[in-house]
Amino acid sequence: MAPPAAGLPALPAVVRHEPPEQQDARLQWFREARFGLFIHWGVYAVPAGFWQGKPTSAEWIMNRGKIPVADYRAFAKDFTAAKYDPTAWAQLAADAGIKYVVITAKHHDGFVLYDSAFSDWNAVKASGAKRDLIAPLAAAVRAKGLKFGTYYSQSQDWVNLGGGKGNTPPWDDEQKLGSFDEYLAKIALPQVRELLEKFHPDILWWDTEYAMTPERARPFFDLVTSHPALIHNSRLGGGVLGDFRTSEQRIPASAMLGRALEVNMTINNSWGYRSDDLNWKSAQQLIRNLSDITSKDGNYLLNVGPTAEGVIPAPEVERLLAIGRWLKVNGEAIYATRGSVYPKPLPWGRTTQKARPSGGTTLYLHVWEWPADGKILLPDIKQPAHSGRLLAGGAAISTTMTPEGTVVTLPGSAPDPDVSVVALEFDHPVEVLNAPPLPTDTGASGTLADPSKSPPITK
Repeated sequence: MAPPAAGLPALPAVVRHEPPEQQDARLQWFREARFGLFIHWGVYAVPAGFWQGKPTSAEWIMNRGKIPVADYRAFAKDFTAAKYDPTAWAQLAADAGIKYVVITAKHHDGFVLYDSAFSDWNAVKASGAKRDLIAPLAAAVRAKGLKFGTYYSQSQDWVNLGGGKGNTPPWDDEQKLGSFDEYLAKIALPQVRELLEKFHPDILWWDTEYAMTPERARPFFDLVTSHPALIHNSRLGGGVLGDFRTSEQRIPASAMLGRALEVNMTINNSWGYRSDDLNWKSAQQLIRNLSDITSKDGNYLLNVGPTAEGVIPAPEVERLLAIGRWLKVNGEAIYATRGSVYPKPLPWGRTTQKARPSGGTTLYLHVWEWPADGKILLPDIKQPAHSGRLLAGGAAISTTMTPEGTVVTLPGSAPDPDVSVVALEFDHPVEVLNAPPLPTDTGASGTLADPSKSPPITK
């Protein structure tokens, strides 16, 4: 991943020239999915956060530790994937209620997880795994009915010649060789074409925009837009905004009209596997993150970092399964919903909504803090709900109209200690009186955590 940047100038840009209904159709599955699995896996899992006996970093260890290229290449023999079970990974994703999976086909160390014709620094030719690690996962994920995506670090590569010249001062003489433009033309662009032709991803997830001018980004943009169904994120650079904006490790304060949103976050503090990072977020926090992000009309891309043998750490598995159990009961309030009717979170929790075929609305109340008196307020909603129910157990819920809004009367105790959900049925679209308008995404930042400085590319 990229370290966040802030304070960069706002720039208008467009994704591609297409009718709104065509874009809506292309993005429909993504907007309905709401929950994705990110997988950071590569050679950096071998040192597992330590260089020369000192804690250093996870996936950024080569950069942070200034590890010479030859020494870093030597780690690859121990990247064995000996316990890698793509079918089990796909089953875990399905059991967790995940709808799409994105894996790091190439991170900033330049190592690719398949057999590339454009660099021998790959899983087949350079590592102990000696096999393509992408194809079986793509097949297993799709066999579970999930979408599949590939992450590709296009503008940062610390091993392939020329790849680091756009942004990173070299720490090894080998990194001084080659040119950035030759790297883009002879390695990065051909490898992206390989990914699209070999694995047909549903998502292409760029990362880091360093030195990607409009001229450098244009061939990548043209390649992506030659695949009509493909969607890509906001980190290509060169002014290309992509189909959805990203927010790294940060949940926005409110929803935003315009482009789709994806919030990508870790379960502990690291993206790649780091043996000493035991700071696991609780299942409750992760479930509430999903609730919060969905209420902001966004997707939650939650990361795991497998070991060099291909084992997803048990605490990550446990938390994913806990989310899955919650979604089996409450998924109706997450999947295929839109964001809250309120621009800001409510003191007791969050809301999502879903249009009913009859023209009305189902409003889902995600109750984080169960009230002692059994009552919560939906401020400034002055229309009656004709019925209400708890998703856990189906108990009926009553509502009362008051001058302040709609008061919802709940049972004595929360059915779920993490988030309990109430579904209220309204005969008409729900309106909140006096609500300020939502902000609109005008292309001010390609990436919420790392916006592009570059002028726009259009097509």
